[in-house]
Amino acid sequence: MRISRPAQPTELAQPVCVAQRFLAVRLFVAYLLLLLIFVPRAKAQFPPAPGTGPGLPETVEAIENARVTTRILYITAHPDDESGAVLTYLARGLHAEVALLSLTRGEGGQNDLGPEQAPQLGLIRSQELLAATRGYGVKLFFTRAKDFGYSKTPEETEKVWGDEVLQDMVEVIRAFRPTVVINGWGGVHTGHGHHQAAGLLTPKAVQLAADPNYKLRGTSSGQEDAAPWGDRRPILLLDVDRGEKPQGYPLPLDDVSPLYGKSWREIGLDAFANHRTQGITGFLNSPFLRRPITLKREDSGDFDLASLNEPLGPLDEDFEVGNRGADPLMRSVDASLVAARNAVLRLDWKSSADLLIAAAKKLDQIPLPALSSQTPAPVQSLFWSIHRKREKINAALVLVAGVRLDAVSDRSELVPGETFTVRVDPHHRDGINGDFRKISLALPQDWNVVKEDPEPNGAIRFTVSIRQALRFPQNVSEWLLWSQRIPVNAPGLPSPALLPEPPPLVTATQDVVLDGYSFTAVFPVTSIRATSTRADRIAPRVVPPYTLAVEPGQVIRVLAKPGPRKPFDVLLRIHSYATEPGKVSVGLDAPRRWSVSTPVTLNFNGVGDRYARFKVTPSLQLAAGNYKIPARAYNTADRSPGGKDQKFTLSLEPLPTMPTLLWAEPAQCLVHAFAINVPRSLRVGYITAESEPIPDALRMLGIQVELLDAQALAFRDLSKFDAVVVGVRGYELRPDLSAANQRLLDYAAKGGTLLVQYQRDFAWDKFSFAPYPALISPPAPPAKEGAAPAPRPLPRITDENSPVKFLKPNDPLLNRPNKITQSDFKGWVQERGLYFWTQFDSKYTPLLAMNDPGEPDLNGALVYVRYGKGMYIYTGIAFFRQLPEGVPGAYRLFVNLLSASRPPR
Repeated sequence: MRISRPAQPTELAQPVCVAQRFLAVRLFVAYLLLLLIFVPRAKAQFPPAPGTGPGLPETVEAIENARVTTRILYITAHPDDESGAVLTYLARGLHAEVALLSLTRGEGGQNDLGPEQAPQLGLIRSQELLAATRGYGVKLFFTRAKDFGYSKTPEETEKVWGDEVLQDMVEVIRAFRPTVVINGWGGVHTGHGHHQAAGLLTPKAVQLAADPNYKLRGTSSGQEDAAPWGDRRPILLLDVDRGEKPQGYPLPLDDVSPLYGKSWREIGLDAFANHRTQGITGFLNSPFLRRPITLKREDSGDFDLASLNEPLGPLDEDFEVGNRGADPLMRSVDASLVAARNAVLRLDWKSSADLLIAAAKKLDQIPLPALSSQTPAPVQSLFWSIHRKREKINAALVLVAGVRLDAVSDRSELVPGETFTVRVDPHHRDGINGDFRKISLALPQDWNVVKEDPEPNGAIRFTVSIRQALRFPQNVSEWLLWSQRIPVNAPGLPSPALLPEPPPLVTATQDVVLDGYSFTAVFPVTSIRATSTRADRIAPRVVPPYTLAVEPGQVIRVLAKPGPRKPFDVLLRIHSYATEPGKVSVGLDAPRRWSVSTPVTLNFNGVGDRYARFKVTPSLQLAAGNYKIPARAYNTADRSPGGKDQKFTLSLEPLPTMPTLLWAEPAQCLVHAFAINVPRSLRVGYITAESEPIPDALRMLGIQVELLDAQALAFRDLSKFDAVVVGVRGYELRPDLSAANQRLLDYAAKGGTLLVQYQRDFAWDKFSFAPYPALISPPAPPAKEGAAPAPRPLPRITDENSPVKFLKPNDPLLNRPNKITQSDFKGWVQERGLYFWTQFDSKYTPLLAMNDPGEPDLNGALVYVRYGKGMYIYTGIAFFRQLPEGVPGAYRLFVNLLSASRPPR
């Protein structure tokens, strides 16, 4: 493959280059919309991250961006798959317009920071990736693909994802209209099935985006974003090579940015560190992240680097395919932009603004009719080409003129039927004279400004009225439609479900006229939430007047116990977002033949919490199964004549790891009823590293669980525990655990049970934590002469319905105190397990064998050895996923493991 280097740029012609799966998939669509509804635009600190503020570097970048017409779409599978170095170089080094498309939101991964899993984790990881892309200087899109955990084949992945993912990819391509698509997993045919599928689907999506016969569901033929893209001007499809010996054009990622004083790689890694839930900060010095990276054409053809930062040339570079010449008007526009950049570097803001205005006025010389369905394709293409150029110049002009609207609302949670205020304080740079017109607010339909109060220095305080909701949502699906006024697609944006977060609910705008040229500055309205240790800016969001939190969220009823059903308490915390006084009646709806105490009435004086306690008694004929006990509140105060009570049934709670995010779900208590034998007074010491849900799950069985910190590991008398459990990834994330390992082995040797859950290979294999040799990594396959070493797939079972074979069916661990049968492995979620042992000493006894379709059995899922007077157990079974879902068989097996050192009854 031949790589042709671009000619040296000239000042006027070139820009300056500063060197249950299918059901789960349907449910997942609702989850994606939840992400949009409850993701506020929140920043943990007021100072913007480097490269994202209104400073000199960003202003220079904005002008340089106006001189480049290239649009690049980088496609990958998950948050943290992307090369931050490559994205930063393309966006901040070459000044191309760059977007990242992540097919999933990463909800199938792990969480190093807190207890959130599945959709809640996807919500957090979406925000982490959004923060990272701001640092890279790129836009962000998603598809509705479900991250269902590790997949071993692209065929499985595509079967689960379905055609919807390809539809979404085509929609993003047609909306963003890239001239270059970078396939982040192009040419990768091993490893994660999601990665392989992303690499295979990307060229298909590029091909379908250009096909006029491929129609997007829910779009009309006259809709601009549904029009084919790539049919007239083929999209350049490139692969990223991040291998040890990459082939293709090497990118100068270690060149230092003259604006930021760091290399593109360093800037990218700074932003990449936002992936905190994935423990990325511990890998920032990894050699993998320091490797050279190359780009190469997927069809192995010639690659002209100039295609990554094409300058202003013809009037419409998208339609005039092959025209590399510069139109005289575009040459004049570029000259004005160059002079504007140089003026900024001299801090001559007035001259820079004048030059940007001159460039924009030159674009206005091009006659453009209003668009309609009858507008010829060449005219439509020219319209959007000039529109994009003007938008870039306007963005630069806002920064050069220092136009800023500090728009702050008095609160972030807005209740229908009430009013809130927004104070807007306008600013612009000294020496920039013009007509800075009246400030206004852009509001959802049926919202109205009822009062405007002028304040000093040109500020205005707006009082906004929110239309009363005649009926509040009764379930999550209704809430999605009700709470966010999602606008019709804007040019260059795909469907709202494919955006990282919702558009701002309220924005402040100001029309500005400088030297006869008009443009509009738009800024989101935010609220400030401050504590003694942090301050957050949060975008306003619509909430019901009352929400409910249920405690406990789950209850286990053990069917094996004889006698009458014991009642249990359910506590409700009712939160009022309403600022006005109100009265609500609160109660629970119990299943048939269950009894529950009567509803109670609570009075509110405004925003705040009230509490209620209810006693629930299960039916005497309680059968095995899962039961829902919904909570509801009725607002009976001040209703109109003939009106109905307002009913509220939703829980709306902040996520522990990222409390600026609200998570919505039905307010209910789930009761899991199943038979299980739990030894009396079972005591467990638990070493957690990821805020796992297992300790709370065990407590629901009446097991006494004590979390062991570093001090307890070093000095506590462990003999009082029947079992000590090492949580998932404990040896990786708990530095104190390695030092205490011998003490744990001694505890087992003296008669205790040491139960170690899955650990990752790199944190396990190079040490000797187990009493006898054991490895997670499989043995390397025989090397073929002249071939690269074959990858060693990590031992895991991704099919949650994989058949399970009992290797020792009479072993006590499978029989006491619960008889484990095949039925105990039904109803599992996401996967059987991960990071099994593959090589272990003959002293160990494996109990189970399982395999994914078409693969040999793995027998390292559950392994134990009698050690001294006690027992050592290692398991890769995904109990951390099964117990929170109330899987009875997982509970029974886990209790057996905890009871291993108990004498038989």
